[in-house]
Amino acid sequence: MGLEIALGVLLLIALAQCAVLVALWRQSRRQHDAMRSALERFALQALHGSTDVPTSMLVTALSQLERRIAMLELPPAAAARPSYELAQQLAREGADASQLVERCGLSRDEANLILQMHPAAR
Repeated sequence: MGLEIALGVLLLIALAQCAVLVALWRQSRRQHDAMRSALERFALQALHGSTDVPTSMLVTALSQLERRIAMLELPPAAAARPSYELAQQLAREGADASQLVERCGLSRDEANLILQMHPAAR
């Protein structure tokens, strides 16, 4: 009799486990279907060009990173800036506009202005 009761209890436990597994499987399928429909909605929104807040935040962060990378790729400020002091000295020594453009990184108009402001010493 004790063996029959133990067998009955084991059978009930096995049935309960099956019921729990079926319930968990159904819940998993519902979550999977919900995720799939959310992904499809997101894909449709992306196709139609509408953005939500997280996407716009990502775009903003991406543009900030691109600006930072561009700043890192620029030459140092001293090298990128025209050398006005050198241009003034060369102008006083009698250099012409093309020499100022070539050696100091000035535009043609800047070179002409430097030559007007700092004429050659005679």
